[in-house]
Amino acid sequence: MAFGMGFGEIEMDLTVTGVTLRNLYGWPRWVIEVDIDWSTWSARTLRDIPPPRTRSNARRPTDDPELVRRISKAAEAAKELPRSSIWVVSLALPTPHKKKTDGVQLRAATIGAMYNYALKLGLSPKRAISEVYDLPLVEAEGERAQPSRKYERWIEQARKTINPETGRPYLQAYNSELHAPRLWPIGHGHPLEPRRARPVFPEPVREGQYAGHVLTLRVSRTAPPDWAAQEARRRGSRMIGPDLVIEGAWSNGEELPPLPVLRGVSPGETPRRVQSLVKELEGRYPGAKVTATISAQAMGQHPGAD
Repeated sequence: MAFGMGFGEIEMDLTVTGVTLRNLYGWPRWVIEVDIDWSTWSARTLRDIPPPRTRSNARRPTDDPELVRRISKAAEAAKELPRSSIWVVSLALPTPHKKKTDGVQLRAATIGAMYNYALKLGLSPKRAISEVYDLPLVEAEGERAQPSRKYERWIEQARKTINPETGRPYLQAYNSELHAPRLWPIGHGHPLEPRRARPVFPEPVREGQYAGHVLTLRVSRTAPPDWAAQEARRRGSRMIGPDLVIEGAWSNGEELPPLPVLRGVSPGETPRRVQSLVKELEGRYPGAKVTATISAQAMGQHPGAD
């Protein structure tokens, strides 16, 4: 998998023991290996492998605690991609913390890129940037989250600093239509998601026999055959079941006819196949609102992450 936002692309691969990362910003040709505790999907040992002919006393990525923190978070985020790829993308960008000759320019480029990428993921830019760069965020029940002064200064710099390639600021002035985060059509929420956000698609006016009724779907995956699971464990890998099981319930408690089992669906195909089923059911029940929650297990993730 590759992730990038203009400065370069981060390559990330899942291995038997964890995650391998390449092409971190500022560390060309270095390879980072992160061992993962699969039971909790938490980062454990981190190793940096230098390119050939690197001096033995050269500075290393692991010498930077702030970078090590983001590397660990990026490795752990592999369990819930793409929603948490904000961590991975941060490794392709200069850190906004560093003071350099062109620090304001680089910081503006980084914050502008991270802000817009968070919006694409349906995340709150304020929460995402504060979390990724370890900035304080004060939250009180029923009130807006209050970011740090550093966050506000970085956002202001991104909105005032001109990108020489475009002649425009790295981040546009706030516009509620452009900068208000939207919820993803299908998802089970995310800790960096805004608390109050409009859906990506506006709610349609529903007319028909089932208007006012909501059909809620829960998508899970069948278990793999025991022999296949055991064989995979011997190889140091993990087997997932081939099919998706759909369960549903009407908001008014009405009994629902049996729903189909979606045969031979890979994790990558799962969202598209579920969206197709949602459209099919909305056609079958005119006026009904059909929602779907895809479990982490259905996406092929470790059962402990569900």
